[in-house]
Order: sequence, then structure tokens, then C-alpha cells
Amino acid sequence: METLTGTELARGHLDIAAQRYKKGGHLLCHDDDVQRGKWVRRIAYIIYLVDEQWSEEDGGALGLYTNDSRGQPSEVVARLTPEFNSLGFFLTGLVSFHTVEEITVRDPSRERWSVTGWFYGATTPPLPAEDQSLSPSLLPAFQPFNDDYVECAKWVNPDYLSSKTQDRIQDMFLDQSSVQLRQFLVPDIYAQVIAETDSADTTLLGPPHLRRYLELSPPPQSTLASLLVFLRSSAFARLLAALTSIDTVKATQQLRKFEHGHYTLIHDQVQEPFGLDVSLSLQHTELEWEDTWGGATHYIADKDELLRIAPESNSLSLVLRDEGTLRFVKFLNHMAPVARQEIAMVFDIAPSESEEEEE
Repeated sequence: METLTGTELARGHLDIAAQRYKKGGHLLCHDDDVQRGKWVRRIAYIIYLVDEQWSEEDGGALGLYTNDSRGQPSEVVARLTPEFNSLGFFLTGLVSFHTVEEITVRDPSRERWSVTGWFYGATTPPLPAEDQSLSPSLLPAFQPFNDDYVECAKWVNPDYLSSKTQDRIQDMFLDQSSVQLRQFLVPDIYAQVIAETDSADTTLLGPPHLRRYLELSPPPQSTLASLLVFLRSSAFARLLAALTSIDTVKATQQLRKFEHGHYTLIHDQVQEPFGLDVSLSLQHTELEWEDTWGGATHYIADKDELLRIAPESNSLSLVLRDEGTLRFVKFLNHMAPVARQEIAMVFDIAPSESEEEEE
């Protein structure tokens, strides 16, 4: 390895393990930058033990990323398809981002077996701090509410506008800190919105060690664009207060689409703002979502799962997420027959009177 790579390696320091990936298995973008005492991982290796018929269409390729000017991963520029009794290796470090792509075999008895590990060497100098910098939040900035007059009855199922229903929902929310409101939009409005998502412009967002999904930009003057304005209005904020008893002061909003291979990840340096999570699911069909497809939103605290919300046509989910509770969207695998679409929002909660007095 030293001769092939020109890298000086430590003697007596070697990691080795067997790896087994089943159908749908994958490993998301990461960099293998791990230190052990004065030594650090310098070379990763993989000995492939797949069957001799394994091909590109079976998945499981090792994908190697190029890096942008900040040292963050951008795109996969090389793929190594597993081949029986072959050895693959690459240098590791702060800019060695890579992935194991999803296993897409048709026969679930076929699995991606390998022996993997790392050679260690002396610590390399870290990149300058500015090259590794990440935005403190990957969501759009909070924006104040739009105070233009908006009629809730134009958009919202009338059942959710009655005080009796609102009181019942508020009791549920206060008890569970979450609630899901099905058939939230007026049916005709929902049908228009879904049709317009197909003509929205898309932008692929990253970096892939944090997230991978499409941001949608609706056509101007469309019903979808107007819906986004309504969801940022004071009128909608008052409706949320009636449903949750929580007063909010501003919100962040993103229209997004998850296709095969898309996800979000939790990262120590990049955290979503805490507050009231408001997500409107925009599924094309009323197909019941299966957990095996991935694509659900998972809420966790101290590694324990608190809540899991699967995409559901025309449903609004409300979740109070405080400090210590994190969320992510699980990798959407190739078995999902449809994409996941939603309007994702976080509402900033107004400070209480006691908090204002302390300030």
C-alpha cells in the first residue's frame, strides 16, 4: 500500500471487519476521518466477495465525491462497481467523502459481502477553518408574516375552522405535542396544487453529507405560489394558535421534493431552528406509504425515536420540537413507487411573558 500510494503507514495499526449489505442497504456520504491516538485513518480498503454475476444494475457501487472550494462534497465523480475477489482502496481524510450506493438487486438472497478496513498513518494538517465552514442552518432564513388579508375558508377544509374542532385538536396537541390533520386543504385547491408541482422549477440541494433533495420553485401567479403566501400569513398563524395554543412570530418555508436516493441528515454543526414544525404533505396519490420505502420524517432525542411521520396525501402535521429533539428524513429507496413532496415550515414561537421580563 505504501508503494502504490506513496503514503507512509503505521505498523501494528489496522482495522478489519466483514460488511454485509442486503437489498435496499446503503451507506450515505461520509469521510472516514477518524483518529486513534496519534494515528489517523489514511487508506481505506475493500475486498469484494460478491457473486461473480454482480453488475452495475445490482447497485452497491463505491461512489467517490469531488469537493468544492470549502472542502465540502459536491458530486460523485467516480464509481467502483463490486467485482468478485477484487480489491479497492482510496486515501482517506477530511476531503475523502464517499458513499456506498443502494443495493438494487431483484433477488433478495443476493447480498453485497466484503471485507473492509483502514490502514493508519501520521495525522495530516487540518484544513483552514474557513474551508470547512458550514452554514448554521440549511433552511431559508426566518421571514415575518404577510399581513395582507387572506381568507382561510378559501384554502382550509371547513371542518378545521369550527371552534369545536379546534378545541378538540388543541387538547390532542397539548397532550401529545403533535397532531396530524388529514384532508387539510379544500379538495379543489389541493388538486390544482398537485398539478402545478409538476411544472415547478427544481434545484438539487446539498452538500450530500447533510442533505440531498430538490427545492421546488412554483410558477408565478399559480395556485401553488398563492398557497405558499397563505401559509406565511398572519391569518394562518392565528389558525395555528387556535389549533395548538402556541403564538408564533415568524416562519421559514421550503417547498421540497424527495426522489430516489434523497434524504436529510443530522449534523453537529448544522441544526434546524427549534419551534413548531408545520409540514403539508403534497403526495400525488392516496397510496398508503410503506415504512420499507424510507422517506418518513423521524424525530429523535438521545438516540430514542419519539415520533415517525410518513407522507400522506393532503395532510398537515404539527410537531412541537424543542431543544434536544432532532429530526431527519430517512433515505428514500428504490422500492418507493412515488416521490415525497411537501411544504416544510418551522414557526418561531413567541416568547412568554416571563421570558420577556427576564430580557
